[in-house]
Amino acid sequence: MVWLWVHLMAWIVLAVVVAIGLLRRSANVTTWAMTARVLYLISIISGIVLLLRVWQYNPVGSVIKVLLALGFIAFIEIAFARKQQHKLNNTLLWVVFGCCLVVGIFGLWLAQGRPFVG
Repeated sequence: MVWLWVHLMAWIVLAVVVAIGLLRRSANVTTWAMTARVLYLISIISGIVLLLRVWQYNPVGSVIKVLLALGFIAFIEIAFARKQQHKLNNTLLWVVFGCCLVVGIFGLWLAQGRPFVG
């Protein structure tokens, strides 16, 4: 259960860091991007531990979650790169935040609502 909380908190903090880094006009993009990368590492490590536990119950769902999470990370990196180049558009912002929502919902479904449900 500890790994689930670590994973959940890392993703929540990651979502906040990404939102601040991408939405603030005068944000130091490098600082926010590096913070996000540290949070990726925490999320990936805790995700691997959780993957090993859930694989036997739902291997297809596990693969889908991994692919969604990697796609989310890729979109975040693209968005930060575009922000540094001053070429970030609203469509990419919506994609990043939409991916965040989809990954979160799918992750909660895969964990059967834990740690919030029974």
